[in-house]
Amino acid sequence: MTVTLEQKIGQLFVCGWIAEADEDASTVTRHAEYLLNEMQVGGLVLLPRNVAKTVQASAQTHAELQSISKQPLFICVDQEGGMITRFIDGVTVFPSAMAHGATRNPDNAYKTACANAEELRALGTNWNFAPVADVNINPLNPIIGTRSYSENPKMVGEFAAAAVRGHNDGGVISAVKHFPGHGDTAVDSHLALPTVPYDLQRIQEVELVPFVAAIEVGTPAIMTTHIIFPAIDQERPATLSHKVMTGLLREQLGFSGLIITDCLEMKAIEDNYGVEAAVLAFEAGVDLLLVCHTPATQRAMYAAVLAAVQSGRISMDRVEQSLARIRKAKSKFVGLAVVDQAVINCAAHVALRDTVAESAVTVVKNSGAIPLKASAAGSIVVTGLHFSVENIGNALKAYCPEIAVVQLKPDSAIEQIEELVGKYSTIIMATAPLEPWRDKIDVALQARLVEYLNNSVENFIAVAVREPYDARNFSCIRNYICIYGYRGGMVEALAKVLVGAITATGQLPVTIPNVAALPVGENVSETVLQKYF
Repeated sequence: MTVTLEQKIGQLFVCGWIAEADEDASTVTRHAEYLLNEMQVGGLVLLPRNVAKTVQASAQTHAELQSISKQPLFICVDQEGGMITRFIDGVTVFPSAMAHGATRNPDNAYKTACANAEELRALGTNWNFAPVADVNINPLNPIIGTRSYSENPKMVGEFAAAAVRGHNDGGVISAVKHFPGHGDTAVDSHLALPTVPYDLQRIQEVELVPFVAAIEVGTPAIMTTHIIFPAIDQERPATLSHKVMTGLLREQLGFSGLIITDCLEMKAIEDNYGVEAAVLAFEAGVDLLLVCHTPATQRAMYAAVLAAVQSGRISMDRVEQSLARIRKAKSKFVGLAVVDQAVINCAAHVALRDTVAESAVTVVKNSGAIPLKASAAGSIVVTGLHFSVENIGNALKAYCPEIAVVQLKPDSAIEQIEELVGKYSTIIMATAPLEPWRDKIDVALQARLVEYLNNSVENFIAVAVREPYDARNFSCIRNYICIYGYRGGMVEALAKVLVGAITATGQLPVTIPNVAALPVGENVSETVLQKYF
């Protein structure tokens, strides 16, 4: 069968699909049909809008998409675990990467990746945009945070490599991201174009270490990042840089698998390069162009790449190189039999999730308030500005039904807290940073409340429900627990630690700035002692 140039160009694209007013985006919409029938794209990516209410409905949609496609289709998803998950209801959501790092056991990353891959295959998906190999050195990083295993490059490499092996054995493509590293930025590339200003030696010793480890164990794919690394290319971000994609990744590191861009509609690219970014990325050496949202942009980028090939700007040899890598990955992964749906959220996977979560909870500081005293059960309240307060309260009520739960309101939080201090002897407060894509909590107000409670209530416990860095905003704290996310069994594991059903064994995988200045409690985490005191 003759494959036209237009069909070949379509195979270089992975696109998201949307719904019109009379459609449901979790089904095969007219946009999805256009991508498959007209552009004949190589893959589709699932975003939250594309996830059906049941796993059965999702699997049915994915099977329909595959049947419409004239060639085997990549069906991709960001199912990292923790806070970045697309499938939530009815599947096993595993803890975040940083929670895995807190367990200090890379075998956990292997096992959860393998189990996650099995569930994704059962849903008819064949490519997970994970694991994150970014080294989260910067506490101000607004987009990576708990998606990273650690601030330690070697440790990140060990866990990322284990996750790659788990995906491979589970029969799903992994995409190690975000090359060459998004861990030391204070800017979200979804919103603007960041720069990592370090010299090449520093990049080799920090950012590249996990990617080298992942390549060594056979990662089939790597995802790019939209960041400028002046030590390598002073003009173009990594996604569009021949020096980074070909010179560094292909030639120096010897990577021969698939390179896929992060979404080309992110502001770091869209605001600075527009449609031309698709051509520049392909010229740089990537194989697949990810365009997640807008039909007009997808059509324009497709037309731009097609025109570049027709004009000779991009050679057919270069196109065939990428098509060969695409065919190789599809032949290995896309044709695998779909796993029985009985594996989804099965007892073994849930038990694995709980084991990892319970091993991750980290008691950073304890002046004697943890575990909670049984005699105080009627005088305990869970509170905070973050919405996870209710989740924590419900988890604790499984053990102590009389525990109170009070969701603070920003405009009356101070008055609410003052009332709680006079009423309860033990106060547990959930803390969180500013979170992308959620209503922003007032972190300055949150810090004031923590300071007040820490000084006013002997048995006050602060729980960092997402990133462990919250403590950098407190001048002192006597009782502090980190759970690295409020999905994946972490809240339930926290409740077990609080009531003394289990002993916390997690160790901080990152440095908390200024934690050395905080007063030391009786049971400070061993890692904190080793690193900071």
